[in-house]
Amino acid sequence: MSKDVERITQINDQGEIIGGFVAVIRPKQKSAFQRHFTMNQDALRILAKELTGEQFKVLMLMLADLDYENFIQIAQADIAETLGMQKTNVSRAVRALLDVGVIFEGPKVGRSKTYRLNEQFGWKGTVTNHKKALKNGFSVIQGGRI
Repeated sequence: MSKDVERITQINDQGEIIGGFVAVIRPKQKSAFQRHFTMNQDALRILAKELTGEQFKVLMLMLADLDYENFIQIAQADIAETLGMQKTNVSRAVRALLDVGVIFEGPKVGRSKTYRLNEQFGWKGTVTNHKKALKNGFSVIQGGRI
């Protein structure tokens, strides 16, 4: 028998074999989407209309670092280096993303700014917390906890 097939034997209270069957046991499949989040398709239309190419590239890199509860912590200098952009252009792109409302400023961590993806645009976390965020909106309090 192959490793995915197993013979199961049924035994009664007296220890006698009363029957059996062959079971196919498949290993649990890993998702191809190890790191993923949910995105609002209507928000994608807004972003396609509102953002320039540089702004879109900066957003995509920020989303690649999206953490649970929609927090993003990536230095603008790292964005500039990764994308081969001038730091001033990255700063302008981030400002535009803030102005459009796709991201919000989060608490500072050390000297670095953090951001949060607007929960109307997308979500990384539990469905329950997303519903709470949509209902109440998030507010950032001291220490970066929600």
